[in-house]
Amino acid sequence: MSKDTSLAASSPDDGNGADTMTLSRVRVGASRASQPFAGAAQAASNTAAPTFFDGTYFSSASEGNASPDDNAAHVVTGYSVPAWRYLYNGTLIALDLLMTIIATCLVFLLRPSSYIYVQDIGPGQYGMISFLALACVSWVISLYAARSYERHTMGEGYALYAKLLNAAFIDFIMLCTLGYLFHLNVPRSLNVFIPLISLGLVIIERWLMRRALHRNRMKGEFNYPTVVVGSPEGIHKTLQQLDRSRNLGYAPIAVCPIESAENEEDPNQPQHLVAVPFTPLNDAEARLKVLSLNSHLPQTAKRMKARTVLVTDVLTRDSETMRTLSLAVESMGIELAMTTSVADLSGADLHFRNDPSMPIVTAQLSQYSTTTRILKRLCDIVLSSVAIILSSPIMLWVAYKVKHEDGGPVFYSQTRVSIYGKPFTMYKFRSMRTDADKIKSQLAKERGIEDRFIFKLKDDPRVTKIGHFIRKTSLDEFPQFFNVFKGDMSLVGPRPPLPEEVAKYNMLYSTRLLVKPGITGPWQISGRSDLSQEQSEYADVSYIQDWSITGDIAILFKTVGAVLKGTGSY
Repeated sequence: MSKDTSLAASSPDDGNGADTMTLSRVRVGASRASQPFAGAAQAASNTAAPTFFDGTYFSSASEGNASPDDNAAHVVTGYSVPAWRYLYNGTLIALDLLMTIIATCLVFLLRPSSYIYVQDIGPGQYGMISFLALACVSWVISLYAARSYERHTMGEGYALYAKLLNAAFIDFIMLCTLGYLFHLNVPRSLNVFIPLISLGLVIIERWLMRRALHRNRMKGEFNYPTVVVGSPEGIHKTLQQLDRSRNLGYAPIAVCPIESAENEEDPNQPQHLVAVPFTPLNDAEARLKVLSLNSHLPQTAKRMKARTVLVTDVLTRDSETMRTLSLAVESMGIELAMTTSVADLSGADLHFRNDPSMPIVTAQLSQYSTTTRILKRLCDIVLSSVAIILSSPIMLWVAYKVKHEDGGPVFYSQTRVSIYGKPFTMYKFRSMRTDADKIKSQLAKERGIEDRFIFKLKDDPRVTKIGHFIRKTSLDEFPQFFNVFKGDMSLVGPRPPLPEEVAKYNMLYSTRLLVKPGITGPWQISGRSDLSQEQSEYADVSYIQDWSITGDIAILFKTVGAVLKGTGSY
């Protein structure tokens, strides 16, 4: 790649299911700031080169295989599992239960005294049916705890059997523990022999199921639709390897060709990537869709029902694009897979698929799993409902005071940006004069803070008398509980940004749009408006990468202290 590099710009679909790629000669000038949390104004000034983030993370209906009825602002969210995985895992669970029932029967045949002892337990106590149910549930839980039902487990070879061995050990511990806690008077030998015999039977069962899976994959079934990202050479090589190693389970449906361009003014600048043309080598490659590397890629992949984004090369571990792409892809519930040359992502659980034909590392952020997302949403619904009911007398009092002061509207509604860049209407109690928005730009110009993300003044002349009080006590935020109940916001998350703020985001900071904004979050408990821009960005991006349910609970408790102290609230 020369210093005067070629930039391939992608246009929308041409109607044939492939992006049109055109070349233009551009000179790569100054790249974005070398600091990972550079200010938005500085990032926005780099107009010499295309950027990964253009304001949203959702794609239009013309991108991917969306239906004509989809509108341009439709956002595909949530984690979806292919139907064949439900069928396959359901079959595994049924067979696992059958194996432990057979194992229990074999133990009773070999040790009739154990059968007689369990069978003779009197009414109202643990009998044969209860014992079989206990053995079955304990075994399935142990297999789940050993991660034997996870994606790719059945294709891992020896790693699969190591997990089964761990499951047998967990099952032994569970049976002993339950017997002690609930005083189950059954022979101790059952706790030993049932897990051991179940292990032997399940190893045979999984071996047969694994062979069946491989046969299906050789026929083109039971695969994960995959988007391959990398240089054209790396993509060609990977496609050839995937064609030879179909047991891996990756079925390419699209490619995203890119190249790395150096900055001639500063070779130490972070990696800069440009799109390049992709020339198919055969009919199979010609059928693949060509996508652009930008913030729409995860949504486009989701619309195409892709389950994996496979990075082959080019992207480096210290690349902002890699970190941003990994967060965006994994937050969509799409697996991020990498060849070992690019596999080094902080914050994600890395798993090495040691297949001799093509070693691959997959990355997973556990907080974006289906279970965690559902739990977070349930917490939002329950807690926001409780908050609305308990705070209704306070909200009525605030509404009366706001209306009584100047006769203006009680509520202030404003367009904010939610998950993946989708706009929504946020509600607050009005704390400013009715002409506040009109004089905002004038005040920003007078105070010299036109480029700041967060427009906050300690002595803002627009704030009303009651407004000072409800801001200091955060009572103005209470109507946002309705936004949480509706699903536009979450109780905990980054501060909901304005559209003009999003337009100034640099690439890494744009990852804050991968989760719903919150009433409270890292910004609110860390100093609020007293934080510098860099500190605010760091707090938000760190939250995106590391958030958890327990962490959200901790933030909720810390919010109480932040509200009582009133730090940074003005």
